[in-house]
Amino acid sequence: MAMFPSQLLLSSKHLKERILQPLFEPHGVELIVSHGFDTDNYGTFCGSIPRIEGPKTTVKEKCLAGMSFANRRQGLASEGSFGPHPSSPFLSINEEWLVYIDLDQALEVYGHSISMDVCQQQTNHQRKDLDQFLTSIQFGAQGLVMKDADNGELIAKDITEYVQLMDLIQEHPHWILETDLRAHLNPTRQKNIEAAGKNLIERMRSLCPQCAKPDFSVAQYSGQLPCSWCKSPTNTYEFRTYRCAHCQHQLREKRMDLLMEDPQYCQRCNP
Repeated sequence: MAMFPSQLLLSSKHLKERILQPLFEPHGVELIVSHGFDTDNYGTFCGSIPRIEGPKTTVKEKCLAGMSFANRRQGLASEGSFGPHPSSPFLSINEEWLVYIDLDQALEVYGHSISMDVCQQQTNHQRKDLDQFLTSIQFGAQGLVMKDADNGELIAKDITEYVQLMDLIQEHPHWILETDLRAHLNPTRQKNIEAAGKNLIERMRSLCPQCAKPDFSVAQYSGQLPCSWCKSPTNTYEFRTYRCAHCQHQLREKRMDLLMEDPQYCQRCNP
């Protein structure tokens, strides 16, 4: 049985099919988009429409709504978020989720990826460094959003031309420029969406040995690899536990790629 239908609905308005089609094409899948379905109703990065739910909940809602809109039984959707790292709140991350839903097969499979490449910002106080900033973010491929430095209100988005930007700067002397977070204007985010797409396809290809459904994936890490010098336990995991999302079958597997940990990661040898 094929992993996906030959035509698969992608609920998107920001050209994510350009990122994902090369991943799905080798599997005989053509991604199609319903252009009348407005995914901005689920929130915008510029803040004009608030994002109420987390990205994993939102991506499922978006996918199901898009499928209903297009009268499809299978669908794909993508959702991203930007915020603090879960274990290091002083760091920011871009988190991307993809979901594939097949109502006929009762499938709901997620792809996920995290990146440290996030929003960059420039203010009117840094005007002398503007050209360097534009070069560093690949301005043109990377779009910009302009906000009022005094109240944070949106002035303009879809800024991709230098002349356009200079005109806006002349009209609005107190500005903040931010990298546009929408997928079609953010090359770094595009790479993370691609990584989430690869993760989704990998999960779809990983079949449960008991029920043969996809998404037989790692649910837990356990154990502690010994240090190669002192043999003390380290914080590096020794076992992976795979679990089926459908029948809950589990398999505990000892990792074979690494049998002992380097002393530099040992709290005793390198405290």
